[in-house]
Amino acid sequence: MEKETTKTKCPYTNFKSKVLDYIGLLRTPRKEYGDMPICPFVGAEIDKGKLMIDTFDPTKTTLLEKVKIFDDSEYDSALFVQMTEEDLSKFDTVHYQDFITNTMKENGYGHLKCICFNPNDELDIDGFNARSHAPYFLINIASRTRLAEAHITLDKTKYYSMMNEKYLKYVHKWDIVKFNFDKK
Repeated sequence: MEKETTKTKCPYTNFKSKVLDYIGLLRTPRKEYGDMPICPFVGAEIDKGKLMIDTFDPTKTTLLEKVKIFDDSEYDSALFVQMTEEDLSKFDTVHYQDFITNTMKENGYGHLKCICFNPNDELDIDGFNARSHAPYFLINIASRTRLAEAHITLDKTKYYSMMNEKYLKYVHKWDIVKFNFDKK
């Protein structure tokens, strides 16, 4: 009897293509977001070449090393594909996001903020869960100032109009983090 062999394909092959496909979804206007794109600012970053897209493999480098490369660059934000065999649960996302933000702050990167996109998250707006479409666990690093400006801009639109209280608390979490950062 022949032994059956299974070839496994690296899930990170063509990672940029998969991330760009996901960004295509994020650029698409949706009724759940006030007929605006899910992420209204990512399109301009992509079009201007201002979004760093890279992998983060914790067996080869630290996230702080990746953050330094980003911070020293001309990019406006970074999107890191976390390469790991560990499947992060929906319960891990916020704690990991806070850990990254606090670690950056403790190491001289307090001007930056982390937002994680976990395909296991269950946040939805009227049944649509944009994060579940993420091809990987994604770590977005951006300037606190840029995020605050984006928030102010979006507040003047219908972007948040269909979000339930749980979703609103989640996306406004950075307000609390920023307030605590500014107090210290």
